[in-house]
Amino acid sequence: MSDKLIKRNRLTMSWNYEKEEQWLNDMSRDGQHFKKASMLSSFFTKDESVRYTYRLDYQTGQTLGSSKFQEYIDLYRDAGWEYVSSYGALWHYFRREWQPGEEPRLYTDRDSLIQLYKRLQGVMAVMMLVNLVIMLVNMVNLRNFFSGDRLWTIGLPVMVLYLFLFGVLGYGCWRMQKKVNALKL
Repeated sequence: MSDKLIKRNRLTMSWNYEKEEQWLNDMSRDGQHFKKASMLSSFFTKDESVRYTYRLDYQTGQTLGSSKFQEYIDLYRDAGWEYVSSYGALWHYFRREWQPGEEPRLYTDRDSLIQLYKRLQGVMAVMMLVNLVIMLVNMVNLRNFFSGDRLWTIGLPVMVLYLFLFGVLGYGCWRMQKKVNALKL
């Protein structure tokens, strides 16, 4: 096993976390095992002698190093999962040795999975609301400080950026709702 970290750049949206899991599993199949994540990068170690199945969990209120966090980790350890890393104290990465034909999941019942999707959807909705308030404040401030052509050369790009952000977050909320609806059928 190599201790050298291999950096891979990748952007994954929260509503597509299953694709992130699949990518990590594919990397493990190729002998590269997830070690830690940063904003746009993941870091791996090389070891072709083992293969893992990775799963992600989104949990708020888990302060790294706290007794509550340790209980959370122990819960998954008792179910056969090894804690690997966390990103932003929100996304937690777990793995277990790969077994042919096995598709282990962290969430084994519909209600828990629905709760996960609703937590993600709620965070995105709050982010949309907060950004709406920030956008309105910024637009008022831009209007007060700039006039004429300068308002449009600064205000229009800022407005386009906010509209893009609303679109992305709105799409994420919609995707989470589709997943919830599919599980309720």
